[in-house]
Amino acid sequence: SSGINAEYGGEQWISPCSKVAHVFRPKHPYSFGGDNFNVVMKNYKRNALVWFDESQLEFFFKWKPQAIPVDAGDVSERVALKEKNHCKKFDYFLKEVWPSMPEEKDCLATGEIKGLNDNYCLDNAGSSDTHGQQLGLYGCHKMGNNQFWMYRKDHRIMGLLYVFEVLGKTPGSSLNLVWIDYNSNLQFFDYDTRTSHLVHRATGLCVDRDGNKAVVNICNEAAVSQQWTFQYTYPDRPL
Repeated sequence: SSGINAEYGGEQWISPCSKVAHVFRPKHPYSFGGDNFNVVMKNYKRNALVWFDESQLEFFFKWKPQAIPVDAGDVSERVALKEKNHCKKFDYFLKEVWPSMPEEKDCLATGEIKGLNDNYCLDNAGSSDTHGQQLGLYGCHKMGNNQFWMYRKDHRIMGLLYVFEVLGKTPGSSLNLVWIDYNSNLQFFDYDTRTSHLVHRATGLCVDRDGNKAVVNICNEAAVSQQWTFQYTYPDRPL
């Protein structure tokens, strides 16, 4: 087929690295035996145990603490197969295939972004990090996932796929999840350790709460709705 393709003026491309994404169906066409959650967590944990190094595994358990007590079974055969085939380390994938995904060492803070004086956390509003989704606020659940964020050293705040961006330049503008854009100046936030404000660098406005939605407003030290704290911080990487 490649000869025919070339003969008729076509081109054949070889991609050394490709990304594959799921297109989720409304429901599974098969059964997990009535225990969907533990089956999925078991698969997550088995993959992590095979591919992650010690620090990456520790970070994974912060992101998905539900996996900690799950029995993942014996993965020694999978590790042996990886070594037999001289597979590259997961670091290679992060560097060459998904360079926008930080490791814990690349972050100033991680985990929940929680209201300093309440029990509400920034949340992807129950979606799977849908592009363009406005961030919501829901009760903190200490279960990672949709409330797990990475405050990167470059001062972007990232979930699994998307980063925070303010859509607008005026008070009341929404805080949304979008693809990382290295040409945009709208994706940077500075954390003020004195006021506990998250300040949008481009507008000087502060992350605020409007009901159960996240917005930015004129910074006000008296507004408790503008005071935030991170779940995990690192002494060697001050905010």
